Amino acid sequence: WLKVKSDGPRASGHSLLHARAGQTEQAAKMAAPADKRKIVKKRMKKFPRFQADRFKRMNPAWRKPRGIDGRVRRKFKGST
Repeated sequence: WLKVKSDGPRASGHSLLHARAGQTEQAAKMAAPADKRKIVKKRMKKFPRFQADRFKRMNPAWRKPRGIDGRVRRKFKGST
């Protein structure tokens, strides 16, 4: 489709012209593969709450550690 600029507010509402009037939708279709493979998504790693495996009362949903001496908050190697 080609869009033609109108000459002002009094121009007709038919401002679109067919660019390729002779061609049908056959040319617009893209080639499809013979066997479409399913896309395997990468697994998003779970971020369990620090020490949630130690206590049953603790929810494993992630909470930001805010303690003054927290190893996880200070990003020490090996502690989540």
